[in-house]
Amino acid sequence: MTTTARETSLDVARGAGIILVVYGHVLRGAVSSGLVPAGLPDTVFAWIDYVIYTFHMPLFFFLSGLHVCGSLRSAPHRFMGSKVRTIVYPYLLWSVLQGGVQIAMASHGTNHPFTLADLLAIGWRPFAQFWFLYALMLCMIGVWLLARRVPAFAQVPMPPRIRGALMASAVLGLAVGAATQWSILSTTLMNWPFFVAGVVASRALPGWLERHSHPVACAVTAAVFVAAVVLAHGLGGATSAWAVPAAFAGIALMLQFAYRNASSPARAGWLAAVGWASMPIYLMHIVVMGGVRIVLMRAGVGSLAAHLALGTLAGVAVPMAVYLIALRTGTARVAGFPSWPGRGAVVRPQAA
Repeated sequence: MTTTARETSLDVARGAGIILVVYGHVLRGAVSSGLVPAGLPDTVFAWIDYVIYTFHMPLFFFLSGLHVCGSLRSAPHRFMGSKVRTIVYPYLLWSVLQGGVQIAMASHGTNHPFTLADLLAIGWRPFAQFWFLYALMLCMIGVWLLARRVPAFAQVPMPPRIRGALMASAVLGLAVGAATQWSILSTTLMNWPFFVAGVVASRALPGWLERHSHPVACAVTAAVFVAAVVLAHGLGGATSAWAVPAAFAGIALMLQFAYRNASSPARAGWLAAVGWASMPIYLMHIVVMGGVRIVLMRAGVGSLAAHLALGTLAGVAVPMAVYLIALRTGTARVAGFPSWPGRGAVVRPQAA
């Protein structure tokens, strides 16, 4: 697999993943608004919700971990500065913007009331989708500290003792995160294994995908994923420790899907473009889909299908349009958006 093909497949995976993120939030908004009928529809959509939430955010932690060692090798002294610019700044800016909108719209049908106290607490208590950026930054700080103490961390290939220590830290993080209720810290520890998996698998992933993306391998991965989801569903929530095997199987299946489609420009082009815009979509989709739901409700549209289709479409398309406008006007960096591939230094979207 060439570097270009590899990056395209990862962008396709990001694109598919961020669409699932938007759809999952639209679905939950519809459920909170009472749009899902009781009985069989409610059961079916509850299963869909569970399946999506087992792996869609772990996928983005995994993808974020893939480029860490390369970044540490190429620009170790700029590593933290770049993460402040691409993670911390968008987190603060868009938390304030979305929080302000939610406060202003508190009396207009929002599902989750938001107060000024919530907004002032973003330094230690992220809200809504922004928890991911907060947790991701904690993961980046962790590997940066490790690289400073152990310079061999970023070597190619990674020394076995470093790889073993990382895997041990992943197991420990999962155990501590599952046993505690330390808010965002416990959440970060629960997702640390997926980030570590991305770091450890970086060099081996291209070869694995080449060998295991044929139809039979994909069918086996899908079967494992279904079995793991069913098992986890009977034991705990979609983000519990019981769902970790399902999360890894879902990540593998998504990467296989992306690899198989990356070779076809017609199929991969639009998904890769969505993947390039994954950060703007992640930052803006909650406000957009919330606005769509309010407009539809006030217009008397109670169709679940309409809410799911229009909410998901707007949640992806509107942020992409804003992103393109920001790129054309030279305001993308001010807005906390990455560069478009090919336009100067490429900053891969790290959110979901």
